[in-house]
Amino acid sequence: MVVVLLFLAKGTWDIYQKDLDSKEELRFTEDRLARAEDREAKISGATLKLKTGSGIEGEIRDRFQMAKEGEQEIIIIDPVVASATSTISNPGLLQKIWNFFTIR
Repeated sequence: MVVVLLFLAKGTWDIYQKDLDSKEELRFTEDRLARAEDREAKISGATLKLKTGSGIEGEIRDRFQMAKEGEQEIIIIDPVVASATSTISNPGLLQKIWNFFTIR
């Protein structure tokens, strides 16, 4: 009777493990499906945008840095900001001791 009970318990345990594995695989597959659907939506949106004249023009401007005839380019340069910290600093006590004992 104990042997039959052990076989039944092992069979039940194996089925339980397979159920856990299949649930994990289902979650993984659902995540992949959601990512694929998001990617499809982005690609569809980009495709619809490229079917319009303004979408094609915008893509050409972005990729190839082109402008229409008669347009001019403006370059904005940020002003040089002075550094808040000075590059020349007075060494502290520990730095003076370190410099004393190191060979230069």
